[in-house]
Amino acid sequence: MAIKIVILLALGLVVWQLFSALKALSRGAEGDPQRLLQALKMRVIWSIIIVASLFVLGAFGVIDPHGL
Repeated sequence: MAIKIVILLALGLVVWQLFSALKALSRGAEGDPQRLLQALKMRVIWSIIIVASLFVLGAFGVIDPHGL
């Protein structure tokens, strides 16, 4: 159960980074483009970490995938 909570928190972090990038983008010309780039870069990095950890946890049998 704790692993599911950690995964949900990590997914929440990805969504937060996405909204942070949206906020930086919506500021237009006066916004800092480095801030937008940093937020999108962190979103991609966290997404890769989440997917890789799901594969590793599934391979070690910590989480069990199930069909619908």
